[in-house]
Amino acid sequence: MKAPRFLFVVLILALVAQAAWAAPAYFVQTDIVRGAEGAMGEVCVPNAVFHPTEKVVWRAYVYDGETGERLDAAEVEERGLTVTVMFDGAPLAMAFHPHPPGADDTEFYWTHAWVIPEDQPMGVYTWSVTVQDASGAEATYEPIGQGVGLPNLIVTPAG
Repeated sequence: MKAPRFLFVVLILALVAQAAWAAPAYFVQTDIVRGAEGAMGEVCVPNAVFHPTEKVVWRAYVYDGETGERLDAAEVEERGLTVTVMFDGAPLAMAFHPHPPGADDTEFYWTHAWVIPEDQPMGVYTWSVTVQDASGAEATYEPIGQGVGLPNLIVTPAG
């Protein structure tokens, strides 16, 4: 009698462990860069320090959690993906389109651009990117160090 109970407990624990270690539905690769508008430095280069009137651009690629392959336009549409930046508590919808726009040789990825208002308070801001599909599966990216208070997007005085 003890052997069947033991096997049952082992089976339940194995099923729980398998569910806990299941791969996420998606992986997100993202960064922030300086846009051309109001640029006070090189554009389209990963950056964390910005000044009022500069453009901040979030860029993201989404990968399938099972295959590790980057999703193309057909898969994005088929899965009904939405990608959102949460910036200092406010949701900003990202768009999936080719870059650079209008060029012959383009690459598709998600973006959202925001021009820092002249009166934006200075300081450190938190952000994350969340991917969700039509079935409700999702994944979230947070910059390394954000959870322990390391800077990830800083607005400083211009000049």
